[in-house]
Amino acid sequence: MNVLRRKGGATGAVVAILAVLVVGGAIWYFVSDPFKTKVDAGWKQGTTWTPENIAADPQNYLNYVEGETTKALQSLQASKIAVAQNRAKLETMRDDAQKQVSTGTKAVAELIEKYKTAENGNVWPVSFNGQNYDKDKTKLTVVSLTKQVSTQQNLLTKVSAGITNLDNQVGKIAEAEATAKNQLAEIKANRELLKVQSLTTDLKDKLVSMNAAVAGVVGAASENTGVVSLEQLTAQSAATVDNAEFDKILAGAK
Repeated sequence: MNVLRRKGGATGAVVAILAVLVVGGAIWYFVSDPFKTKVDAGWKQGTTWTPENIAADPQNYLNYVEGETTKALQSLQASKIAVAQNRAKLETMRDDAQKQVSTGTKAVAELIEKYKTAENGNVWPVSFNGQNYDKDKTKLTVVSLTKQVSTQQNLLTKVSAGITNLDNQVGKIAEAEATAKNQLAEIKANRELLKVQSLTTDLKDKLVSMNAAVAGVVGAASENTGVVSLEQLTAQSAATVDNAEFDKILAGAK
């Protein structure tokens, strides 16, 4: 029993000492700039591919770069598919909007002409789309159709801009893909060089420069590509019209 107590006491003392060292080290980290600099440098050296780490283990560095580049390339390929899918959706929306604008514009023009004829001859109702329309219904329909045409025109503008943006994104993805493929080819070549020669200064500089290239490819792959909110486009195109607009519409048709 006494032995156990002595062991427990010794363990507690060790834990207490370690706790003091940890707390003291943490405090010293924040109050001592030289100590903080040394700790940060040691952490970087132990957790990142610094030039020194690359020179010490070039093969594993190439494995790391190859893995990161391959993941980025896969992400870019997925983005390319997403862009194509979203473009197809936007093309369908564009075609539908164009049809509705064309149909609605013709219907408004026809109704306004019927309104003028009926108003001048005081002959109501008028016949439109297989139904009889009195004066009020004709005015309300003209305003309603004009609102719908305006909404579709705004939507058409947004959708066309969305398609243009996606086309621009395709170019960026293709450029990043080409960079990634070139990077993989360079990794393969450097790996073969390391088999037949020691790490020269030039080769080391080449390997170090890969870090920036990989970061660029990974950054391009992580961008939000090919994502377009159709609901947002529709909401942005919303227009507001009330019955008072009819007089303006009628005046503009003269």
